[in-house]
Amino acid sequence: MRPTAGTPPGAARSRLVPLSFEAAATVVDVLLATEPDVRFAPHWHAEWSIGTVRRGSCRFSCEGRLLQAKEGDVVVLPPHALHTAGVSPAVFEMVMVYLPALPAAQWLGWPADRRPEVRQPVRRAPRLGAALVEAVDGADAERLRHVLAEALFGAVGGEPGVPLVPAVDPRIEVLCRRLQECHGSLPDPAALAREIGVSREHLHRLFRRGLGQTPRQYARLARIAHAKALLRDGCALAQTASACGFADQAHFSHWFRRCFGVTPARYAAVSPAAAPARTGKSRSAGPA
Repeated sequence: MRPTAGTPPGAARSRLVPLSFEAAATVVDVLLATEPDVRFAPHWHAEWSIGTVRRGSCRFSCEGRLLQAKEGDVVVLPPHALHTAGVSPAVFEMVMVYLPALPAAQWLGWPADRRPEVRQPVRRAPRLGAALVEAVDGADAERLRHVLAEALFGAVGGEPGVPLVPAVDPRIEVLCRRLQECHGSLPDPAALAREIGVSREHLHRLFRRGLGQTPRQYARLARIAHAKALLRDGCALAQTASACGFADQAHFSHWFRRCFGVTPARYAAVSPAAAPARTGKSRSAGPA
């Protein structure tokens, strides 16, 4: 399926569409948001979030900062940045690409465990925003790669030799890995604290200071992120909900939509794994 970023507001519901970069063996998700009444709960993405507002405006918070993006602005949020989103009450149209951190680092020559700080999460860049929309509309992976790299470069300062900082405190990175590995339940906080050599109370302070959330909140969002990966690989809805520790599909669907703007059923319907069932052909390496 070829996504269309130019859908008029109200003409279609928001969609989250996977696209493939054949040469890089990388899948990116593209959110085509067209519903002005959707509000997102505090959440994060493991990927870079790079997008543009085509119509309307979007007020949101990111890592404690209140921000607003308007038509023609480009938005860049780093991986694991806790953020919310609420859009304009009348019309709204936004395209958001979720780019995995590793290919982003490779494109810009950053080490995998370090990256520049995002200095301009929202900046006025109508030409770049239009190029992003055109690349998505045309399912042009190579052009999209260049547009995403330019957006990242601009967000971190746009100068060679920008200082690099650790992507996250190494102790928090250990905790995040453990929480991501436990999809259905929260590990014992005391055991986690012992693993990184701190008290249970300091663990919570460390986590809140580094990521703006508690380990329990992070674990729930990690379950949602894992669910998206399972659905992309063709896992059934009921099986995905159970594997990720949700009591039922209704609860799972509620949280999935609050984080990604679409229901898990809608996302599963356009996943690359669903393509053979829809077309009767083998899975394509090109854009979904």
